Amino acid sequence: MPIDLKEFRQKLSYTAQASIKQVIADLQEIAEIDHLAELKQKEYGRKALYYFIGIVISVILLILGASFISNIQLWGLLALLFIVSILGLAIAFIMALVKRSKFGRINIINYRYQSTQKILQMLSRDMDSNANINLHLSFNITEKNEHKTSTIPHSIKSGWKIDNYQHEWMRIQGQFLDKTRFELSATSLSKKQYGWKRGSSGKNKYKSKIKLVGLDIHLNMVYSQRRYGAIKVLKDEMDGALKLPKLSHLRNLRLTDKSMQLAVRISPNVADNQNEIYQTVTAMFLSLYQVLNLAKALSK
Repeated sequence: MPIDLKEFRQKLSYTAQASIKQVIADLQEIAEIDHLAELKQKEYGRKALYYFIGIVISVILLILGASFISNIQLWGLLALLFIVSILGLAIAFIMALVKRSKFGRINIINYRYQSTQKILQMLSRDMDSNANINLHLSFNITEKNEHKTSTIPHSIKSGWKIDNYQHEWMRIQGQFLDKTRFELSATSLSKKQYGWKRGSSGKNKYKSKIKLVGLDIHLNMVYSQRRYGAIKVLKDEMDGALKLPKLSHLRNLRLTDKSMQLAVRISPNVADNQNEIYQTVTAMFLSLYQVLNLAKALSK
């Protein structure tokens, strides 16, 4: 279904319950919207710069004209033309900035839809082509007040504070051909340090710094006890089945009679890398299915 651009600009999120084919098509449309927004933002940014240069040149010429033109009547006519030009350029400058800001609103975070699309294409290989999935994808920045989890004093800098943020920007729910249900989520973590600092001139200046903490990937798989009933005897073998990328590390691993829950954190330096996210998610699914396949063999 076509993306409602007005609603998308307002919410900066995408939610769907549809087939993977339809969802991937929607993500491709979002990618095209983002690409157009990037081009338009650059275009109106250049126009704003040209209009500003035109204003500066017109003001300089107006000042020079006042110094070198002695004919009052001629000067009055030229001054009127310059003033009209400056006003026209100023209006065009403001309009270009407004349009740049408008397209900047939908110049969204690329890696989120790119990694999600690759993950869905991977998952589709083991799903019914007509089966629906639930997807929620947010393009809002992590450092919003609604995503703030806590505020603590800075441990070193007196008077400074640290805001901690947590934003779940992706959640996918679906079912594989073997009836195993899965729920996958990605949550960005960051912190913002801020406070007043005395500069070299002696004046106090407000400073802030944002630091990425990492990206938490959570995977929950609910499987058939009848098919994979022997999985309980493999509880001690779970850790050995995990094969994660070097820049991802295990946060939590839990096995119950009905489900497996796996939590992995991707290092902050690659937390916005679509390939690293995709490889980590793929490794998580393969690792858990290695355990399930062994349990299936033992059950037989």
